[in-house]
Amino acid sequence: MPKYSKIYTIFFLFLSLNALHAQLDNSGLEQKLELDSSYKTPYTFSLRALGFNKNNEYYNKINQGYTLFGYKIIPSLGWQLNAQLKINGGVMLQQDFGNPDLTYYEPYFNILYGWDSNQLIFGNINGSVHHRMIEPLEDFERLLYDRPEKGLQFLRETDKMFLDGWVNWEQMIYPASDFKEHISGGLVNHYKLINNEKQKLNLIYQFRGYHRGGQIDTLQNVPLIIVFNNSIGASYEKGFSGKHLNSFKLEGHVVHFVDTSPEPELPYLEGYGAYLNASISGEIGTFMLSYWRGDHFYSYKGGRIYQSYTTNFGSRYFEDVRELLILRVMNEFSLGESTNLLLRFEPFWDFGNNKFEFSHAIYFNIFKTIPIGKG
Repeated sequence: MPKYSKIYTIFFLFLSLNALHAQLDNSGLEQKLELDSSYKTPYTFSLRALGFNKNNEYYNKINQGYTLFGYKIIPSLGWQLNAQLKINGGVMLQQDFGNPDLTYYEPYFNILYGWDSNQLIFGNINGSVHHRMIEPLEDFERLLYDRPEKGLQFLRETDKMFLDGWVNWEQMIYPASDFKEHISGGLVNHYKLINNEKQKLNLIYQFRGYHRGGQIDTLQNVPLIIVFNNSIGASYEKGFSGKHLNSFKLEGHVVHFVDTSPEPELPYLEGYGAYLNASISGEIGTFMLSYWRGDHFYSYKGGRIYQSYTTNFGSRYFEDVRELLILRVMNEFSLGESTNLLLRFEPFWDFGNNKFEFSHAIYFNIFKTIPIGKG
């Protein structure tokens, strides 16, 4: 297949590098829901806060540039009924700077039930970056503006496996609603063939789907949408005990898109992509090189620059092939207990349009839980 010869060339180039976490490491942005039986009182107060400034200097027809600047905050109270069951309740607030009103405010609630290495979450789930999906399937930027995910989630994490399956109920309809229901969900499985301090070898499967539909609304002329993505990949990481270099990592994924809608709205029904990453991490930060080649590719809520179909408002523009080479320069600092500062600079070269574009960002992530009352 000649059109993929460049992919194989770049992949083997990555393998030949001796000094090169490849999938984008967003763990510094996580605010995970977890059980905790270590507190002497069952009652806790948690504060989740994220301040962000991300500027996308994009001038392409697939994804126009814009700036996200603001904060989101979730104060909540927790009640751990026993070692396996916990209830959280609070409020979610977001404000974008330059807007005197709140972007949104809504209740925050979840029930966590855990057993062995498993966890079942009902309500607000561990969404967005917590799914550990690759960028073409899950745009981490949605953490900065999308409403938090709500639904049902099953998690299992052991020395050998990370498994995450979820349903996100995005929009509810009622009789005579003038809009459709929206449902999305996915499955992520990282199986660890080797997992020790010196080496890690993972096999990775990722799936996500999206459905727009409903029978009791008034929009009977609006067609159903059913789209799916699948991804199969592998990663290898080697750790070092040196003073300046901590690790290098290689990762590759083959990605598939299919539209099974009865009356498709997209200009194509099926597509593919290849996503290759190589990175080095050390005392001065992480440097990551990514190569993407998408052929008629689309993913609901996937990274915008990877799509063959535009996300620009009011446009029907699409590019059969998207080919990008992305450099990511990332650093993370601890500002004290439960507070992280993340800095990122991400330039990329668009082969199809012969364009150099970039984004840069700063994030303050705060997540603190404290006990309430006497033990």
